[in-house]
Amino acid sequence: MIKFCNLFSGSSGNSTYIETDTTKILIDAGVSCTRIVKALESLGVSFSDIDAILITHEHTDHTKGLTTIAKKFNIPIYATEKTWSQMCSLNVCDSCKYTFTPDKNFEIGDANIHPFSIPHDAIDPCGFSILSDGKKITVATDIGHVEERLITEMTGSDILLIESNYDTDTLFCGAYPYFLKKRIASDVGHLSNESTSKLVKTLYENGVTKFILGHLSKENNFPELAYQTVLNELNSSTLNVPFHLSVAGRDTVDDILEIV
Repeated sequence: MIKFCNLFSGSSGNSTYIETDTTKILIDAGVSCTRIVKALESLGVSFSDIDAILITHEHTDHTKGLTTIAKKFNIPIYATEKTWSQMCSLNVCDSCKYTFTPDKNFEIGDANIHPFSIPHDAIDPCGFSILSDGKKITVATDIGHVEERLITEMTGSDILLIESNYDTDTLFCGAYPYFLKKRIASDVGHLSNESTSKLVKTLYENGVTKFILGHLSKENNFPELAYQTVLNELNSSTLNVPFHLSVAGRDTVDDILEIV
């Protein structure tokens, strides 16, 4: 059995909880330690039970809580060497620092971790697939554009948390300065609802049936719009296979999904 629960998701902060039979993992800690502790407690999980934190990249909305977490819990924190080089200001003790190499699997307890490179304007950004007992959960956000290899990485997922960051019209008609709009919509920025919908349809037609839309922009998207855009694309498929589609909560802990 493997469990998945989104704790926080959005441009303001991200953290995801994954549990296997014997291992408990967080992916990212982009809100305060206090908020993550309370979120875990709502699931009946103590932070002291967490075996490791995996960091996708150095941006603050994925790393904000790390300094306090390291001081309070002395927990293993995994990031690439290049990502650690960009997080020196976080003042994480050396005993908490662990490294991994993109596309090279490693193990934490009974969880097999597969990190894979993603196109984003960070120094060495990664998505993760967590494999245990024949099940696979994939977390992939902060993706500037879809590449064929990413489709391959996500295929076979029992649960996929995938970015649906912005609506194109909302972004370009909004108040952001033009340079920031261009950065978000660039090949190393974020995925639009439209791009995500086409990716989700492709993956659905390749056997993935459980999708959670995450990392939505507060200013340039709406949960209902992201959901409907992807739903419309899924409904256009000729397949007639049941699917799960939901939007990850920004500040509220989602229900636990279990794969047995």
